[in-house]
Amino acid sequence: LGLSENQAKVYLSCLQLGVGSVLHIAKSSGLKRPTVYLLLDELEARGLVARICHGKRTAYRAEPPENITLDLKEKLALLNEILPSLKALYNVDPEKPTIKIAEGIQEVRETYNTLFTYLKHHPQEELLIYGSLKDAVENFRTSVIDYFYEVMSASHNPIREIGNDDVETRQYYRRSSRINPRHQLRIIRSDGRFSQTDNMLYGNTLIIFSIKKEIFAITIESAGIAETYRTFFNMAWHGGKML
Repeated sequence: LGLSENQAKVYLSCLQLGVGSVLHIAKSSGLKRPTVYLLLDELEARGLVARICHGKRTAYRAEPPENITLDLKEKLALLNEILPSLKALYNVDPEKPTIKIAEGIQEVRETYNTLFTYLKHHPQEELLIYGSLKDAVENFRTSVIDYFYEVMSASHNPIREIGNDDVETRQYYRRSSRINPRHQLRIIRSDGRFSQTDNMLYGNTLIIFSIKKEIFAITIESAGIAETYRTFFNMAWHGGKML
């Protein structure tokens, strides 16, 4: 009925005692007095307990159980009021992309965890990666780069990656290919470079990492968008230079 377990214990004790002090209510409910004080305040705010003062002494009395019905009716009225807004937010259209933004190191780590948890449960799913590793090394904290290697080492999925032709990318590939022999990498020829982004594509999900001092990642879940970017990746892959 919307009460926590401890709130229910205190309310039932008040019903049984009729009028009782905090000490009596604490003994009856089996809870500590400081906890009971807080719970009585919560129940009083919900109209389920009344405070009775006799001089310096304070006792508490349970209000009629029918008040619980009033509380539920108020919540139902509020729900009916905001329901149209909630339904507008609810994404039931499979063609509508789901977009999430992760900011800061911890949230980016969680993004990596989500990615590699998915791959762990889909061992044949291919991971596609393209971006600027040099910018990642320069701007991401070492802990983020090391964490990526750590979670990647637990995955043996096939990986295809396209990177810039620089020392950092070649060093990275030597390390990553030892971790996962199914990791292939090709580098861009002289017709452009990736800059300040790293991108990962798997299943129906595209993740765009912003490789700047303020780290964040945008996750887009959409079958159509993923298929389009997978097509672009394959076109670039065939034009890349093998290592």
